[in-house]
Amino acid sequence: MINQSYTYIIIFSKKYIGKGKQVENMDIVEVSLNMAELQKYTFEYEGETYIKFNVAKLKEPDHYGKTHTVYVSVKESESKES
Repeated sequence: MINQSYTYIIIFSKKYIGKGKQVENMDIVEVSLNMAELQKYTFEYEGETYIKFNVAKLKEPDHYGKTHTVYVSVKESESKES
């Protein structure tokens, strides 16, 4: 019996769908999302429509004062190596 092991490589890309700003003196980030972009990444589960997204703090606020970015991770490719 031959014992083989495989390594799977999965590549994801970030698709940006909006930005947000830290609410002063609170642990809240208010975000604005582009609905046209948002709808591209929805999925169905048990008859309901969902979207899964990430909110990440920017290293520095952008020129509009936005402190966070919002994106979805999309699987681009998958490969198997032995």
